[in-house]
Amino acid sequence: MCCTCKAKLTKGKVNMKVNYGLEPDEIDAGYILSCQSHPVSDEIEVDFD
Repeated sequence: MCCTCKAKLTKGKVNMKVNYGLEPDEIDAGYILSCQSHPVSDEIEVDFD
């Protein structure tokens, strides 16, 4: 995983298929790998900044 697609999930929930690039504290802070994330809520919002 290169983490180029790392983003902060600001709304909703996703299920990350694979996560080899994020540390546990980053996940706890709401970061996801967008290339590995599948929405599990009706609406999501992602911040790439």
